Amino acid sequence: MYMELTPENIERAVSLFYQSETRQQAEAHQWLTAAQNSPQAWQFVWNLLSSKRSSEVQFFAATTLHTKLLRYWYEIPEDQYISLRKRILESIVQFANGPKIVLNRLCITLSAYIIHTIPTHWPNAFEELVSSFQPNFFPNIEPERVIWILLEILTVIPEEFQSMTLATSQRNRVRTVLQTVSRDILRVVEMCLSPLAGAGFHMANLMTYLNSARCASAWVQLGGVTIEDCTHLMELLVDLTCFIYWCSEDSDGMASEEMDLIEVTLEALSSIILHPQTYKYKSYVSRHATNFLQNFNKILEKERHSPNSNKDIVAGIYGLIVTLADTHSKQFIEDLKITNANGRELSITLLDCILKCSDLPGMYPVDESSSTLTFGFWFTLQDDVLSLDTAERTELLFMIKPYYRQLVVILLRKSQYPGSWEESGWSLDDQEVFRCYRQDITDTLMYCYNILNVEMLDILTFHLNEAICSISSEKDWTPVESCIHAFSAIAECVEYENLYLPKLITTLKSIPYHMLNSKVYAMALETIGAYSEWISERPELISNIIPLILMGLNESEVAANATMALKDVTQNCQKFLCPYAEQILQTCQVVLQGGQLKLSEQVRIMYSIGKIMSLLPVPKLMEYLNPMLSPSFQEIDMLLKTDQIDTSVTCSIISKLKIISSLFCTLHIKAESYQEQPILTIVKQTLPLYMEVAARYCKDSDVMEVLSSLLKHTIVTLMDDCKPIVPDILNLINAAYIQHPQTSLLNLAKTILVMFAKDEEYRNSMKRLLSEIVNTTLQMYSQLSSNNRLSEKSDVTDGFFAMLTQILKKEPTLITANESIDCSVLFQYAIICLSVPETQTLKVSTSFLVNFISQSRENGHADAVLQSGEFLLTRIFLNLGGSGPRSSVEILSEILLTLNKKYCDNFSRWLHQLLSQKDFPSPRLTNQHKEHFIKMVLKEKANKRRLADCVMEFTLICRGIVQVE
Repeated sequence: MYMELTPENIERAVSLFYQSETRQQAEAHQWLTAAQNSPQAWQFVWNLLSSKRSSEVQFFAATTLHTKLLRYWYEIPEDQYISLRKRILESIVQFANGPKIVLNRLCITLSAYIIHTIPTHWPNAFEELVSSFQPNFFPNIEPERVIWILLEILTVIPEEFQSMTLATSQRNRVRTVLQTVSRDILRVVEMCLSPLAGAGFHMANLMTYLNSARCASAWVQLGGVTIEDCTHLMELLVDLTCFIYWCSEDSDGMASEEMDLIEVTLEALSSIILHPQTYKYKSYVSRHATNFLQNFNKILEKERHSPNSNKDIVAGIYGLIVTLADTHSKQFIEDLKITNANGRELSITLLDCILKCSDLPGMYPVDESSSTLTFGFWFTLQDDVLSLDTAERTELLFMIKPYYRQLVVILLRKSQYPGSWEESGWSLDDQEVFRCYRQDITDTLMYCYNILNVEMLDILTFHLNEAICSISSEKDWTPVESCIHAFSAIAECVEYENLYLPKLITTLKSIPYHMLNSKVYAMALETIGAYSEWISERPELISNIIPLILMGLNESEVAANATMALKDVTQNCQKFLCPYAEQILQTCQVVLQGGQLKLSEQVRIMYSIGKIMSLLPVPKLMEYLNPMLSPSFQEIDMLLKTDQIDTSVTCSIISKLKIISSLFCTLHIKAESYQEQPILTIVKQTLPLYMEVAARYCKDSDVMEVLSSLLKHTIVTLMDDCKPIVPDILNLINAAYIQHPQTSLLNLAKTILVMFAKDEEYRNSMKRLLSEIVNTTLQMYSQLSSNNRLSEKSDVTDGFFAMLTQILKKEPTLITANESIDCSVLFQYAIICLSVPETQTLKVSTSFLVNFISQSRENGHADAVLQSGEFLLTRIFLNLGGSGPRSSVEILSEILLTLNKKYCDNFSRWLHQLLSQKDFPSPRLTNQHKEHFIKMVLKEKANKRRLADCVMEFTLICRGIVQVE
């Protein structure tokens, strides 16, 4: 789309954007964006704001004006600031009666203008705004509309300030001014919120109240006022909330505007409570807490007993009260133990209120949506109490334990399933939200245990026994499952308990699972896995759990839980499982042959099989090992013989490799000196198979990733015992990587190279492999960089430089003393990789460069840095100037710091030479900017944070985002 930038063409493009099809929309959008960014926009924007234009064109013009102020402020000469302000204000008055979207955008534009011009050019902006926007000055505009405009402008100023990008010094100056005037702004808001003398609040003023509350919330979040300054405002907000609520109760229900107002008033109150300095004003916190509870508890009680409770109102009020309690928990804890009856009563009332929130009737999230708000508070309370000295802690534990006892019982009820999902009628979204809610309950039960310790186990044991005794039909399963879930939740906390947990393990064995929903059995298995470490200290209990786990392996509904439990038990209790080894292996063999397990379950079960087999004598082990692994190897061999390569064949090979890999991860016997590790024996025999897989599927990243993982597990499991197969694995990596470079092979290579870097026997082989990898990768880079396609292989770049960096740290001579690697070329390609937009690639390339530069003088490769140092700095400056993402600033700063440490003189010369070029790296930079930058960079040789700040300011100036005087 190529058109001259005229108002008529812009109007036509806007019309196309709103009315045409997708392709034309995209073209119109691209052209309109270019128009917004053009210098001519300052001229055509006023024409487009004409009342003769459509509302879409007017909105585009207002948006353009805002965009120009945000990004291209530097284009405005200072002598035009006042005329620009006048035109913006005139436009606001012009659109005072609508359209509202245009008026709103112009108000935001004025706020951006104010932020740019205070305190230097328009120091008394706020006084002029408030005095100018008085209803009597605008006889043709309704008074409420004038007040609305004033409040809208005031509201968006703090919001715009938070989102605008400014230089640090300028941001600090603007913040100071805004915080200074915030008290005056809130006085204006209070005037708008104050009830009429003798008449009180009035529903006719609803929109004024709403905009006033929004304005208050926005300014409070700036942090310029304290709770003391906001006392009258808070009381007005509480009174207004109650007025709106009770008025709507007397009418036919709450309108959306009324609900919006209550939401905003509560948000404003929360913002004040969350102010970081509020903790200093304890008396004010207590005063407002009392006011909240006295006024809002009446609303909460009414809603609690209402058949059609307003969830949003309940969530908003409880959210405010929980915020108050959570933010100032230390104060309320102190009040619990003082002799001042009023302080203690307030804290108790607050705790009672929050406990009631946790205990809201019905189920979350279908019947209520607020009980989740309290979880953070119960953590904060226990954390603050447990951090006290012993005497204080003992006194307060006595006071708060009753609340946590009640909370445990409440959570047992709230975590119960609603029966089966099919019968409940819950949507999939509700089911997922409930799953997350149960996880939050899990965490909260841990906090309860921290307070109650063994008392909690007593509560859970009582309720579990009661639930089991109450089973009369299959529908009575939810309380049983909930109690077991609670035991599972606290498993990490329980250590040396020997009264209740042995009873739990025995009880789990005796539950009639066949009568109940499968979720009960699944949770029992999960609990066994959770306590497997505890069970390892009480091996006599293992006989109770093994039958449960093995039975679960045969039931598809709980097979996943059974395989996870078996994995936990074999990992933590391995040394006590010898008596059960053959029973476990026989069951696993039958289950695997049955073909009912999912792939993830097969992988987990093979992990456990490896742990169990490691306990057996080698002859006995091989009796089980061969029948279990042979089918997988035979199937891979058969699949490799097929002529076609399709998705099903590939998936089957991947599945079999994953299963074998899982076993290789854990099968490791304590062999006598004359014995060979079984894995080593198997890998020796099957290496030709892996070679064939690698040869046939070297371009399939999924297959190669699993094969590389299998070989990596083999190496890590065998450690030094794997030496006989190291040359073959090195050959496999080399052959596959030359054919198709990929990350998984690099990760495998890194493992071997780091593990055996100092082993002279394999040193030459590893140097050859490394040089082949480096040269293959550099050849790939050469082809890609010529077509600007480096990003296509960013994953390989990530693995490549991560491997090289690790080697530089562990055994740098594999690279630096390798005659087949040209370190200068390698260094240059690392620099080229800084040009890609991917952040991770930028990080690994930078990490390599930093380590290389740091070692270069010591290992004789200073020439590589000196030859390419200016090229490196050029690339960095291009990134900072705009070609790279802003997120790269901190990453690239580390290179500058390292160059300054190791090559200070050269670095200084390169800086001066490059930045002496006109318009480099940006025409927005002045000589003063450059001189200041050079001075600051050369000054920093240790402080990364300070250097990153300096570089960030430099890049923001380059991009025209900020101006620095």
